[in-house]
Amino acid sequence: MNYLLILILILIYTGQSFFCKVYTDHYPGDADATTPVFSVVSGLITALSAFVFSLCTWSFHWNWQIIVLGVLNSVVLAAYNFSLIKASEKGPYSILMSIMLSGGILVPAFFSYAYGNGLKPLGWLFVAVIIISVFLVSKKKGESIFGGNWQFWLFCMGLFVFNGLYGAFLAHQAAYSVTTYSKNEMIICTFGASALINLILGFAQRKKQFLFDFKQTKKSCLFLLLSSLATASAIILLTVLINSGMNTTVLFTFDNAGVLLFSVLCSFIFLKEKLSVVNLIGCATMAFGLIGIVFWGGA
Repeated sequence: MNYLLILILILIYTGQSFFCKVYTDHYPGDADATTPVFSVVSGLITALSAFVFSLCTWSFHWNWQIIVLGVLNSVVLAAYNFSLIKASEKGPYSILMSIMLSGGILVPAFFSYAYGNGLKPLGWLFVAVIIISVFLVSKKKGESIFGGNWQFWLFCMGLFVFNGLYGAFLAHQAAYSVTTYSKNEMIICTFGASALINLILGFAQRKKQFLFDFKQTKKSCLFLLLSSLATASAIILLTVLINSGMNTTVLFTFDNAGVLLFSVLCSFIFLKEKLSVVNLIGCATMAFGLIGIVFWGGA
């Protein structure tokens, strides 16, 4: 049952990435405002969705740990978004994705040993296969693996750390939840604070113009809402899976690698993006690695 939910999670996150891309293509304002506007709206919708979900379950369990971890994770999320933008501007996409998703897999994997659900030794072999596959899937034709200056590598290291910490904090909170549903308070804190941080940064950078940056066309508004709702649905389902007692390393490996794999296929089918032989080899080896970690790598 959990693996069916993981498949649904991957499909939702893939939809979120696809809707986000289409939104950025149709955003009518200044390109510099796209990310802060999206982060504010998406953060508020996600926090509100978690609040409604908590109301439906009649479950609110606030404590200082939830608030501190939530605010801390919102800072990590903001730093992740900043690092992603800067790294994207300064170096090759394949390296960026490889390092970012490696952090999303490896950092929570090391934390998982503290909860007694780390991988078997053979599982790390499949993790290595998946990480190499991420590079192959992301590799663009003619792109050099040695591209980018020292700033690019610095921001990539930031992506590794922040993407990993984001998952690790979610896993930690879920491991010590008071009830099955008290994890929703963590989501409210994380994304509510993230929206506030991006709102403050937006006004600091854009001044009064930031108010007008929220103006949307019908098409951009539709995809902004779809992407935000997908984000909310995915993060709630992710924390449900974390709280189910599933091996978090397996979960985050599927979450990171699976979304990339489906996103590439989605771009190939709907956006008509071409795949090279290297990309196809990466897709095949990634699928092999994901299957391997299920049958031979879990704790």
